[in-house]
Amino acid sequence: MKFSRRNFLQGAGLSIASLGGFWSNVSLSTHQLNAYGETLEVSTSRKLALLVGINQYSTNNNFRGCITEVELQKELLIHRFGFSPDYILTLLDDQATRENILTAFEEHLIKQGENNDVVIFHFSGYGRQIKLNNNDTDLKKANSLITYDSIKSEKEIVDDILFDTFIQLALSLKTNKYTLIFDTSFIPTSLSDTNNLLSRSYTSLTNVVISEKELIFNQTQQKNNQTKTLGNKKNNKLSGLILAPFNDSLAIEIRSLNFNVGLFTYTLTQSLWENLPVTDNLTLMKKVASQIALYTRESKKFNFQNDHKVNFLPYNLPLESSRQGNAVITNIIEPNIIELELIGLPLLVLLNYGLNSCFSANFDQKIIVTIQINSLLGNKAKGILIQSNKSLIYQGLILQESVRVINRNRGLNIALNGSLEKIEKVDATSALSAINEIESVVTLGDNYVDLIFGKFTDQNTSINGYSLFTIANTLLANTNPKVDNEAVSSAIKHLIPSLRIALAEKLLNLTYNQYSSLLRINIKLKVNHNNESIITHEQSSFSEVKFVNNPLKEYSNIEKKLLINIPFGSEFTITIHNENNDNLYYLLLGINSSRQPVAYFLPNGGIINQQETITIPQNSNALKWIVNADKAIGELIVICAKSPFVNTLNQLYKNSNFKLDTEQIIVLENPVIIAKAILEDLHLGSNVSNNLVNNLTDVYALDLQHWITFNFVYEII
Repeated sequence: MKFSRRNFLQGAGLSIASLGGFWSNVSLSTHQLNAYGETLEVSTSRKLALLVGINQYSTNNNFRGCITEVELQKELLIHRFGFSPDYILTLLDDQATRENILTAFEEHLIKQGENNDVVIFHFSGYGRQIKLNNNDTDLKKANSLITYDSIKSEKEIVDDILFDTFIQLALSLKTNKYTLIFDTSFIPTSLSDTNNLLSRSYTSLTNVVISEKELIFNQTQQKNNQTKTLGNKKNNKLSGLILAPFNDSLAIEIRSLNFNVGLFTYTLTQSLWENLPVTDNLTLMKKVASQIALYTRESKKFNFQNDHKVNFLPYNLPLESSRQGNAVITNIIEPNIIELELIGLPLLVLLNYGLNSCFSANFDQKIIVTIQINSLLGNKAKGILIQSNKSLIYQGLILQESVRVINRNRGLNIALNGSLEKIEKVDATSALSAINEIESVVTLGDNYVDLIFGKFTDQNTSINGYSLFTIANTLLANTNPKVDNEAVSSAIKHLIPSLRIALAEKLLNLTYNQYSSLLRINIKLKVNHNNESIITHEQSSFSEVKFVNNPLKEYSNIEKKLLINIPFGSEFTITIHNENNDNLYYLLLGINSSRQPVAYFLPNGGIINQQETITIPQNSNALKWIVNADKAIGELIVICAKSPFVNTLNQLYKNSNFKLDTEQIIVLENPVIIAKAILEDLHLGSNVSNNLVNNLTDVYALDLQHWITFNFVYEII
């Protein structure tokens, strides 16, 4: 594997322009150079990255989002972490052969890397479990990554790269500041055949064996590492970070007409864009896990190699506040026409984003650059400058979301999976399309969907019928069939309450803006169980009271859990501190683990005075929000705004179990109406000018200075 880096780049077809578009003409402004300088002042080490993404394999087993993930990682490394484009190599599709990947790792990362360098390796593509020998009695299998040219077998022997080979290569690095990221899965998929394209786990024949070439290479790497001197500061132990969702239901691809991406990579990069500067790796991964749980409704854990190192900084680098944002300028077409990439929005928000939304840049705490979106394709947007100083616009400028526009007619997108016969699909499409809460009914894989409709057999009751599933193919709570062999149209009628709850949850989560809101809020969630307490802190980006974890602290086993784990029957209290010079009105809502939509009500309350703190509940008995709930995933949502929730309260008063004079938790009878009332209150309170956003009767226009939404995803254990 000896070659010059220049020759390898040319031979493999790699260059700074390998992603095309913006990357083919990278130029650094004075602002960017100054920002990079600030990063390099912290350390004189270099930052090296190798990013691999395979959409098109040598067979017809293809993805759509792996190259998107490479783009997202590259933008993140350059604009958030200050990597030079010259030190980022990408291998895409047919470039990502076994030889090219191993050669690039050795020449670019191992041989070039020095003692204190920061190294990133990312792989998006298929994984599988594979036999290590032809012995029929030896059932032991190993995890492997499928390269562009290794997916085919030659006499049932394949040239995959063993996962352990990457471990051994990492041990060969001179630095211990490395992060290996894998958006793949090795576990044989539990998804149905029609869902397989969504999973990053490749279904192989059971007798496929790894090649002798790979075994020899792996063993050679192991021997080389074992012969290192004891003086090696790493002492031949894996000391970096490995991040991967090694579960078939988490390593999935989200598909839409214009934007396809792996759920794990998008949530990871988006969380890095928006998280607070002093954030350690465990705090980051808790955020990633909680956001993914909203899509999958599962609590299955990510894999953390060397779990005791979770207190490292993400990617071994600090997150700089000057680079926190939701969009980056990629091109200036004309003085007033700008191209952007939206990179820091929650995925659900991005996939439901409306035109006329605005992004701004602050200089000296004043908004003097504002760009309004007038076209959007996936996460690539074009906009016009409004109320802006043109001299401050440059390629690479990071922007914050300032006005969020959401279509008032947002509904649920439902996919029909391959378990349905043709006539069943016709009946399901007709029945679902007649429901007000449904926006579209599509075939799975054609576009982004919120839920999946298909056949299901309840193993407890042996009832055959139809149910709703999450995008990870997990059964949505309370949707298992109740009548054996029920007709499609009748089954769908029984699912309408669950569909309404799902839409209400979607609408509420479209308001999530913890890190882009300009309000200064911090919240403490305290769970009490058997005289013990579990405390979780969250704050907005501009909060002056920082509860972030100390990167040097040691975590307890409870703290290491990615989701908030709440023992069955626990009670909790919430403390909200308003750091603003305005009084704020608040709502406390949620979807509990039994999929019930609930809300908290306090008579003559709902206000947090400026610079003051409130605790919920006000009486001595803590909230029993989750008592008697199922052992599953739940969500707690806190919304604060500068104006009162008049429409929302008027709708809450209509609940049959509502009591005006009692502090209480109520189950919402009309969750969609409540969710739309909240959006209407936020819209009216934002008071966005009709000159800024046209057709205000068709959209909700929400000012990021006006409100903030937190969500706490928890698991009942």
